[in-house]
Amino acid sequence: MAQAAFFAIDPSKEGSGNSFYWNPEGWIMARFRFASLGLSTVILAGGLAFAQNHSFAPLPSANSNEIPEGKTVLIRLGQRLETRNARPGQHFKALLAEDLLTPNGNMLPRGSRIRGHISRASQGVHPRLLLSFDGIESQRGWEPLMASVTAVPGEHGVKDNEDGSLEAASHTSRSSSDSDEPRSPWSRIGGVAGFFADRSVRLEKGAILEIRLDHSIQLAPR
Repeated sequence: MAQAAFFAIDPSKEGSGNSFYWNPEGWIMARFRFASLGLSTVILAGGLAFAQNHSFAPLPSANSNEIPEGKTVLIRLGQRLETRNARPGQHFKALLAEDLLTPNGNMLPRGSRIRGHISRASQGVHPRLLLSFDGIESQRGWEPLMASVTAVPGEHGVKDNEDGSLEAASHTSRSSSDSDEPRSPWSRIGGVAGFFADRSVRLEKGAILEIRLDHSIQLAPR
């Protein structure tokens, strides 16, 4: 088969010893087939390796009572939280700010109660507040709630970090070079002291938080 690809029979010399001649087109086509086969093998091997190293969460079926992992939802904080007086283990309450629907139409309605606690509260130049969630109220009682804060919409003084903690956002103020009035050294010292004094993570009562489910919520069938 390889000889037929590289060589062809010359009808004018058939029967003689020189009836075969070099066929460059066949040689090129054979090289192309080998290259295509090698590329396909590499792609297949890479796909298998990727599939082995990455797990994919199955999509919930249309009749599922499950609110899937990764779902984001808005909640409303039930009381004021601040790093100045917060302590690890301190409990807080919140309310679901929007309906949470399952694929089959089951629902956690807006206003459902949420329980949580403070996991970490640190002060200093970079104060941080880490909130953990314990449960959410459903028709059959309290369901476990594992979630992380991903954003604080409307709160410009707070920014979220990749680990789910909240940090005081840096405030940019007008420098002395931008001011037309002379400033004394005492005013500069007061400004530095004010910078450190104002560094605090503060969440007011009623603040809206965006959270992402770190684990699915399984509701009871309707």
